[in-house]
Amino acid sequence: MQHPDSMMLSLIQPIIYQAPPFVYQSSEDAYQNALTLLDGAQSGCEVIITLTSTGRVLFVGFKDAPSAEELLAIESGEEQPGSEGVYALEAGRYQFIQMAPPETLAPILSLAPIAIDGPARFSVRLLKEGPLSIIAQLWIKR
Repeated sequence: MQHPDSMMLSLIQPIIYQAPPFVYQSSEDAYQNALTLLDGAQSGCEVIITLTSTGRVLFVGFKDAPSAEELLAIESGEEQPGSEGVYALEAGRYQFIQMAPPETLAPILSLAPIAIDGPARFSVRLLKEGPLSIIAQLWIKR
């Protein structure tokens, strides 16, 4: 089932992430730590929380703001310079829902399909879009 505000997105290359600069005990803990981190971060930084369809954390990753070289590639629609990292949001086709970040992770999790209906995992991407703006995105691989 497709959420009314969702769209399909094709990611042409993976987004690479490093281990986050915080520790977490649960998916909610990771979400709250990510929001706190991004609140003080520069624009362009992001955190990804990848979970199983039952809500168990598979990994949490952090990506610093894009470099000038990466921004130029993004603006030109070209492949971004390669980077190494611990985790990746894989290239592929995704159902994509964007929203203001809710106070807790639960409203985002309620949008994800359960294992019977959909993929075995999904990702919550939190992005510092501007000095005072964080956005939340739900990525479901199709």
